[in-house]
Amino acid sequence: MKYANMILEAKKKWENLSTKEKEIHDAGFKKGAERFILIWDFARAIEKKFKIDVKTILREEIWKKSFAAGQRMAMRYEKHGIKELYDAYNSQFEGLVEAEWFELDDKALHKWNHQCPVIKHFKDLGKNTEEISEMAPYYCLQDIGFMTGFNPKLEVFHQSRLLMKGDSHCTYRVEDHGGE
Repeated sequence: MKYANMILEAKKKWENLSTKEKEIHDAGFKKGAERFILIWDFARAIEKKFKIDVKTILREEIWKKSFAAGQRMAMRYEKHGIKELYDAYNSQFEGLVEAEWFELDDKALHKWNHQCPVIKHFKDLGKNTEEISEMAPYYCLQDIGFMTGFNPKLEVFHQSRLLMKGDSHCTYRVEDHGGE
């Protein structure tokens, strides 16, 4: 792994945060879970009452908003390769997700996350395992949309495994084919 040092630096940064700073970080994930549940429950209620497919609209809006967030973040970087994507997005999760890294170089980012920072918040907010599994593809689409928005020329694979769906890990894979 060409950029193993970046992973170590991000983990060290997390470890050096105070307990209060880690609690603030976690509170952000809780707030995100609260907002998502509000939107999710609202969409489900509309579907039930009016018999229309609101989840497709929800998926489209999540994609647009997360893609735009990735584009905004990209403006802060001169280059938009795998290394910069890691720095801009993936590095913030080191220390939180027990990542198992397989590749991190100029051609690919491939990791498994063995922990999810939002599952406990969904459960604390009253969602059961089945509901969390149903929400997973929508909630986790934010990751894919952001990374794609950061550089649409990168091939960002949809997650084949998700902890929120009951899998043993979340899979992340991004490849750089040189601007194809």
